[in-house]
Amino acid sequence: MQKTLQRYANEHGFDWFTYLSVHEANVYGLSNYPEEWQRHYLDHQLFSIDPIIEAVNPKRGAFGWSETRPPVALRKEHRAFYSNARAFEIRSGVSIPIFGGFGRRALITFASSQTKAEGELLGDAFSTLALGAFIDGFVRDRYQGMMSAPACPLTETQLETLSWLLHGKSNADIAVLRNTTKRAVEYQLQNIRARLNVVNTYQAVGVAVHRKWILL
Repeated sequence: MQKTLQRYANEHGFDWFTYLSVHEANVYGLSNYPEEWQRHYLDHQLFSIDPIIEAVNPKRGAFGWSETRPPVALRKEHRAFYSNARAFEIRSGVSIPIFGGFGRRALITFASSQTKAEGELLGDAFSTLALGAFIDGFVRDRYQGMMSAPACPLTETQLETLSWLLHGKSNADIAVLRNTTKRAVEYQLQNIRARLNVVNTYQAVGVAVHRKWILL
Protein backbone atom coordinates (compact mmCIF):
# COMPACT_ATOMS: atom_id res chain seq x y z
CA MET A 1 0.00 0.00 0.00
CA GLN A 2 2.77 2.47 0.89
CA LYS A 3 4.54 1.92 -2.43
CA THR A 4 1.25 2.39 -4.30
CA LEU A 5 0.54 5.64 -2.46
CA GLN A 6 4.07 6.88 -3.02
CA ARG A 7 3.75 6.21 -6.75
CA TYR A 8 0.32 7.89 -6.88
CA ALA A 9 1.67 10.95 -5.05
CA ASN A 10 4.68 11.25 -7.34
CA GLU A 11 2.59 10.80 -10.50
CA HIS A 12 0.40 13.71 -9.40
CA GLY A 13 3.31 15.97 -8.52
CA PHE A 14 3.41 15.48 -4.75
CA ASP A 15 6.27 14.55 -2.46
CA TRP A 16 4.37 12.92 0.39
CA PHE A 17 1.13 11.22 1.34
CA THR A 18 -0.51 10.77 4.72
CA TYR A 19 -3.68 9.21 6.05
CA LEU A 20 -4.75 10.44 9.49
CA SER A 21 -7.66 9.40 11.69
CA VAL A 22 -8.50 11.60 14.69
CA HIS A 23 -11.04 10.84 17.41
CA GLU A 24 -10.38 12.66 20.68
CA ALA A 25 -6.97 11.42 21.89
CA ASN A 26 -7.05 8.42 19.54
CA VAL A 27 -4.83 9.35 16.58
CA TYR A 28 -3.30 6.98 14.05
CA GLY A 29 -2.38 6.89 10.40
CA LEU A 30 -0.08 5.93 7.57
CA SER A 31 2.47 8.27 6.00
CA ASN A 32 5.77 8.68 4.19
CA TYR A 33 6.43 12.07 5.77
CA PRO A 34 9.93 12.26 7.28
CA GLU A 35 9.99 10.22 10.48
CA GLU A 36 11.15 13.28 12.42
CA TRP A 37 8.08 15.26 11.32
CA GLN A 38 5.74 12.38 12.20
CA ARG A 39 7.13 12.16 15.73
CA HIS A 40 7.15 15.95 16.12
CA TYR A 41 3.53 16.19 14.94
CA LEU A 42 2.31 13.50 17.32
CA ASP A 43 4.53 14.21 20.33
CA HIS A 44 3.55 17.89 20.31
CA GLN A 45 -0.10 17.07 19.53
CA LEU A 46 -0.08 19.36 16.50
CA PHE A 47 -3.28 17.67 15.36
CA SER A 48 -5.03 19.84 17.98
CA ILE A 49 -4.05 23.04 16.08
CA ASP A 50 -3.87 21.61 12.55
CA PRO A 51 -5.98 23.90 10.29
CA ILE A 52 -6.33 21.12 7.72
CA ILE A 53 -8.06 18.88 10.26
CA GLU A 54 -10.16 21.83 11.42
CA ALA A 55 -11.28 22.38 7.82
CA VAL A 56 -12.73 18.86 7.54
CA ASN A 57 -16.48 19.26 7.17
CA PRO A 58 -19.24 16.83 6.07
CA LYS A 59 -20.38 19.37 3.47
CA ARG A 60 -16.90 19.90 2.07
CA GLY A 61 -15.22 17.78 -0.55
CA ALA A 62 -11.52 17.63 -1.38
CA PHE A 63 -9.76 20.93 -0.81
CA GLY A 64 -6.37 22.44 -1.52
CA TRP A 65 -4.33 24.33 1.05
CA SER A 66 -1.11 26.20 1.60
CA GLU A 67 0.17 28.79 4.04
CA THR A 68 -0.80 31.54 1.61
CA ARG A 69 -4.20 29.92 0.86
CA PRO A 70 -5.29 28.39 4.20
CA PRO A 71 -8.49 26.28 4.31
CA VAL A 72 -9.78 28.18 7.38
CA ALA A 73 -9.37 31.71 8.73
CA LEU A 74 -5.89 31.89 10.22
CA ARG A 75 -5.43 32.21 13.96
CA LYS A 76 -2.24 32.51 15.98
CA GLU A 77 -2.01 28.76 16.59
CA HIS A 78 -2.47 28.05 12.87
CA ARG A 79 0.49 30.27 12.05
CA ALA A 80 2.52 28.29 14.59
CA PHE A 81 1.45 25.08 12.84
CA TYR A 82 2.47 26.33 9.40
CA SER A 83 5.78 27.49 10.83
CA ASN A 84 6.41 23.97 12.11
CA ALA A 85 5.44 22.45 8.75
CA ARG A 86 7.59 24.90 6.82
CA ALA A 87 10.63 23.78 8.83
CA PHE A 88 10.15 20.36 7.20
CA GLU A 89 9.50 21.94 3.75
CA ILE A 90 5.80 21.05 3.78
CA ARG A 91 4.18 23.96 1.95
CA SER A 92 0.98 22.88 0.21
CA GLY A 93 -1.30 19.95 -0.43
CA VAL A 94 -4.72 18.55 -1.20
CA SER A 95 -6.80 16.83 1.47
CA ILE A 96 -9.77 14.49 1.10
CA PRO A 97 -12.10 14.32 4.15
CA ILE A 98 -13.51 10.99 5.32
CA PHE A 99 -16.20 10.63 8.00
CA GLY A 100 -16.66 7.48 10.06
CA GLY A 101 -19.36 8.54 12.52
CA PHE A 102 -19.25 8.97 16.32
CA GLY A 103 -17.05 12.06 15.96
CA ARG A 104 -14.24 10.31 14.08
CA ARG A 105 -12.61 12.42 11.40
CA ALA A 106 -10.11 11.10 8.90
CA LEU A 107 -8.44 12.50 5.84
CA ILE A 108 -5.98 11.52 3.15
CA THR A 109 -3.51 14.25 2.23
CA PHE A 110 -1.00 14.60 -0.59
CA ALA A 111 1.56 17.29 0.18
CA SER A 112 4.27 19.13 -1.66
CA SER A 113 7.42 21.07 -0.87
CA GLN A 114 6.27 23.59 -3.51
CA THR A 115 3.48 26.15 -3.21
CA LYS A 116 0.95 25.05 -5.83
CA ALA A 117 -2.23 26.64 -7.16
CA GLU A 118 -5.41 25.12 -5.73
CA GLY A 119 -6.78 24.32 -9.19
CA GLU A 120 -3.66 22.31 -9.97
CA LEU A 121 -3.97 20.42 -6.71
CA LEU A 122 -7.61 19.49 -7.31
CA GLY A 123 -7.23 18.52 -10.94
CA ASP A 124 -8.15 14.89 -10.24
CA ALA A 125 -10.52 15.35 -7.31
CA PHE A 126 -12.88 12.46 -8.17
CA SER A 127 -10.18 9.80 -8.21
CA THR A 128 -8.58 11.17 -5.04
CA LEU A 129 -11.95 10.99 -3.24
CA ALA A 130 -12.34 7.35 -4.29
CA LEU A 131 -8.77 6.60 -3.25
CA GLY A 132 -9.35 8.25 0.12
CA ALA A 133 -12.32 6.01 0.89
CA PHE A 134 -10.32 2.91 -0.07
CA ILE A 135 -7.33 3.89 2.09
CA ASP A 136 -9.60 4.58 5.07
CA GLY A 137 -10.91 1.02 5.01
CA PHE A 138 -7.46 -0.46 4.40
CA VAL A 139 -5.75 1.36 7.28
CA ARG A 140 -8.55 0.77 9.79
CA ASP A 141 -8.36 -2.97 9.09
CA ARG A 142 -4.59 -2.92 9.61
CA TYR A 143 -4.31 -0.42 12.46
CA GLN A 144 -1.64 -2.37 14.37
CA GLY A 145 1.83 -1.03 13.62
CA MET A 146 0.69 2.12 11.83
CA MET A 147 1.81 5.66 12.60
CA SER A 148 0.17 6.43 15.94
CA ALA A 149 0.08 8.93 18.77
CA PRO A 150 2.62 8.81 21.61
CA ALA A 151 2.70 6.11 24.27
CA CYS A 152 -0.07 6.04 26.86
CA PRO A 153 -0.10 9.35 28.80
CA LEU A 154 -1.83 7.75 31.81
CA THR A 155 -0.29 6.29 34.94
CA GLU A 156 -0.78 2.66 35.97
CA THR A 157 -3.17 3.81 38.70
CA GLN A 158 -5.24 5.81 36.21
CA LEU A 159 -5.38 2.84 33.83
CA GLU A 160 -6.45 0.61 36.71
CA THR A 161 -9.30 3.01 37.44
CA LEU A 162 -10.50 2.88 33.83
CA SER A 163 -10.22 -0.91 33.85
CA TRP A 164 -12.37 -1.15 36.96
CA LEU A 165 -14.96 1.13 35.37
CA LEU A 166 -14.91 -1.01 32.23
CA HIS A 167 -15.65 -4.08 34.34
CA GLY A 168 -18.63 -2.56 36.11
CA LYS A 169 -17.22 -0.87 39.20
CA SER A 170 -18.70 2.46 40.27
CA ASN A 171 -16.76 5.45 41.57
CA ALA A 172 -17.89 4.47 45.07
CA ASP A 173 -16.69 0.89 44.55
CA ILE A 174 -13.27 2.12 43.43
CA ALA A 175 -13.04 4.41 46.46
CA VAL A 176 -13.60 1.41 48.75
CA LEU A 177 -11.02 -0.70 46.88
CA ARG A 178 -8.50 2.12 47.18
CA ASN A 179 -9.40 3.04 50.75
CA THR A 180 -9.98 6.61 49.64
CA THR A 181 -12.91 8.94 49.05
CA LYS A 182 -15.32 9.02 46.14
CA ARG A 183 -14.30 12.64 45.58
CA ALA A 184 -10.66 11.55 45.17
CA VAL A 185 -11.72 9.06 42.48
CA GLU A 186 -13.76 11.73 40.70
CA TYR A 187 -10.78 14.09 40.79
CA GLN A 188 -8.58 11.38 39.25
CA LEU A 189 -11.13 10.87 36.46
CA GLN A 190 -11.12 14.61 35.83
CA ASN A 191 -7.34 14.44 35.34
CA ILE A 192 -7.71 11.43 33.03
CA ARG A 193 -10.23 13.28 30.84
CA ALA A 194 -7.91 16.28 30.65
CA ARG A 195 -4.92 14.13 29.64
CA LEU A 196 -6.88 12.40 26.91
CA ASN A 197 -8.67 15.57 25.80
CA VAL A 198 -12.10 13.94 25.99
CA VAL A 199 -15.44 15.26 27.23
CA ASN A 200 -16.59 12.41 29.47
CA THR A 201 -15.38 9.24 31.18
CA TYR A 202 -17.13 6.95 28.67
CA GLN A 203 -14.96 8.43 25.92
CA ALA A 204 -11.85 7.99 28.09
CA VAL A 205 -12.63 4.30 28.56
CA GLY A 206 -13.34 3.94 24.84
CA VAL A 207 -9.98 5.48 23.89
CA ALA A 208 -8.14 3.25 26.38
CA VAL A 209 -9.82 0.11 25.01
CA HIS A 210 -9.22 1.06 21.37
CA ARG A 211 -5.55 1.81 22.06
CA LYS A 212 -5.29 -1.49 23.96
CA TRP A 213 -4.13 0.29 27.13
CA ILE A 214 -6.76 -1.75 29.02
CA LEU A 215 -8.37 -5.05 28.08
CA LEU A 216 -11.98 -6.14 27.95
